[in-house]
Amino acid sequence: MKEKDLKNIIKKLSEIKIKNFNNFEWDSLLQLSILMELEKKFPGKITSIKKISEINTYQNLLKVLKKKKIIND
Repeated sequence: MKEKDLKNIIKKLSEIKIKNFNNFEWDSLLQLSILMELEKKFPGKITSIKKISEINTYQNLLKVLKKKKIIND
């Protein structure tokens, strides 16, 4: 998955227009939706990441997904 694919998932699920992903934070409902969508694309890989449910910013999620090699540059 590319970074732009992650952005597209978040854009699709978010009810607001995102101007700057670098500072974008979300609430628990959007967090759950993002995780569910990612889990559909990568069965078993997302829910196995420790503390993934505590991440509530784009930058932190991107960092973790890159570290786990789910996001490729």
